Amino acid sequence: MTETKKNTREDKLLGLDVDITRRDFVGSALSGAGAGLLYAKAPGLLRNAEAQTLSAPLTGIGPDWTGPGGIGDYNKANGNTHEVVNDGHGIRNGVYEKAFKDAVDSGEVYDLVIVGGGFSGLSAAYAYHEERPDATTLILDDHAVFGGEAKQNEFEVDGYRLWAPQGSNGCVFPPNRTKPIGWHHHFWDKLGLPQEFKYQAAKGLAKDITIPRDVYSPMHIAWEQADQAFYYENHGMVMNPWNSGFSGAPISDKLKREYLQMETYKGVPVKNDWHHWLDTMTYQEFLTNHVGVSDAVAPYLNPQTAAMGCGLGADVISAYSAYEFVQPGVLSYKRHAGLEDPSEYVYLASFPGGNTGIARHLVKAMIPGAIKGSGSLTDVLNNSIDFQQLDQSSQPTRIRLSATVAGVMHNGSPGSAKDVSIIYYRDGKLHKVRAKHVIMASGQWVNRLVCKDLPPAYRQAMSTFHHAPMHTVNVALRNWKFLEKLGASAVRWFEGFGWFFSIRRQMMLNGKEPMPLDPSKPITITMYNSFCNPGIPMPQQATTARMQLFGLSYEDVERGVRQQFSKMFSPYGFDAKRDIAGIISNRWGHAYVVSPPGFYYGKNGQPAPSDVIREPFARIAFGHSELTGAQLWSTAAEEGERAAKQVLDMS
Repeated sequence: MTETKKNTREDKLLGLDVDITRRDFVGSALSGAGAGLLYAKAPGLLRNAEAQTLSAPLTGIGPDWTGPGGIGDYNKANGNTHEVVNDGHGIRNGVYEKAFKDAVDSGEVYDLVIVGGGFSGLSAAYAYHEERPDATTLILDDHAVFGGEAKQNEFEVDGYRLWAPQGSNGCVFPPNRTKPIGWHHHFWDKLGLPQEFKYQAAKGLAKDITIPRDVYSPMHIAWEQADQAFYYENHGMVMNPWNSGFSGAPISDKLKREYLQMETYKGVPVKNDWHHWLDTMTYQEFLTNHVGVSDAVAPYLNPQTAAMGCGLGADVISAYSAYEFVQPGVLSYKRHAGLEDPSEYVYLASFPGGNTGIARHLVKAMIPGAIKGSGSLTDVLNNSIDFQQLDQSSQPTRIRLSATVAGVMHNGSPGSAKDVSIIYYRDGKLHKVRAKHVIMASGQWVNRLVCKDLPPAYRQAMSTFHHAPMHTVNVALRNWKFLEKLGASAVRWFEGFGWFFSIRRQMMLNGKEPMPLDPSKPITITMYNSFCNPGIPMPQQATTARMQLFGLSYEDVERGVRQQFSKMFSPYGFDAKRDIAGIISNRWGHAYVVSPPGFYYGKNGQPAPSDVIREPFARIAFGHSELTGAQLWSTAAEEGERAAKQVLDMS
């Protein structure tokens, strides 16, 4: 953090002069991209931009953009850090390809190289390793820690160790209910993960407060699982508005009726091909033409629709995408299909650091020495990573971190080539390895640029994929007495920085609670901040959203949290300087694929782009959760496993 912003009275009241989250944080000027200008002018600047591109290098950012990363294994890997972004944008800027001929050839030849160490890549490696345990596999990942968005932030506050998810968070649970409806992946069972959990109860409460088990359900799909407070600018808090029909909320009676109509709608048009039919329209068109509500409901829906997994709002996403993420109105097709409302009997089971725990289990199963200790649940979750063990020549499966893949090409004609060259950037220079087969477990914004000998049909299919960002902000609090006084476990607001957070009950691990749940003791809260800009065409809106995220310095993030929380919670005893112990910003520039009409079932008689990409090209297979349009750890595992089976069939 720079010294220029600590001098005003407001800065001192907010605690911006207190050195708490900035340990080992070296300031560096935001340069090269003019990020602040892009943020301020993003919607106007980008209306005519090409999809996923902008005529600016978007490099040169430094540590004051990333901000502090906390403690533990992930302290240098909070989201897409400045190192990851600078290196990754070298691909889009074409700086590596000019030097491919100078890449240092290591002489390594692998049976399989996997590009991407998120759930898709780890699952592909796990499936391949199970079938051929002695075959050599190398996973190349551009981050400092494996897991993709399944990483965690860790804090130390007043003697308590606290965890929070950076991104991927929640496994649909319990297995006995999710297996029959296809919402369970068998890797969970193979890894020996629990089939049931018990959850902590809050202690020290002066009043009863309903606290959920996860942070996503009370965003909307199961609002009844939390005591919610809605904050309205210049009005204040309204408690549990869904229980009272929004009595006391400063909105029109018409909008109140539309909210309730949207929530209780059941009269869906009966159609045999309703899946395909929903994919012919936007979610907003469905709400307007069939539910009968106006565009006025969009400001309520858009942030949570985006954060739940759709990436952007109702104006651009397919109505089928909204159905996949259990959104109001389209949810009724569950009943039409003879299914129960899933919010009535399933929830998202979340380890203390989110789905980081599942990723760590996958790595431990393939590389036992990668995480210290035994394979027990608590050892894998709590013990440190032995980074030296990840890339040992003596083991069949290896993970090479901070390796940005810049080129993948067959050695010779793809139809007759015996192997593939993979060129990656690491430690300031290009390196080359070879593999008999490759799995691209990376998103299509990467694949279309680095796979150099793809046929036009693949490039065209990949170019139709557009991605929206997500900004996950974890805030460590010394106490949450202000929420106890308010009587809320979840809070929603409509203006300012962010839009929602919820505290949650932690699962018991070996009979112990990993973190306290007592209003007088520390806690972390997680904010999933989305960027919707209704009225801009989808491709440009996705780019606009990314530039808005790119344009935020860490200083902007910290100030935004402190100001927003002070405004909302000061009447309940909150003091930002005293109560905030740390803030970590996790940026995911391509967090979710945005699925517009036609994404799932194609248009004009043409196959869906995902169907094209799922077919291997010569010695390269493709597997990433975005191909499903529903990016969960389980869909990532499905796509990774499918790609691994294709490679096994080839050989």
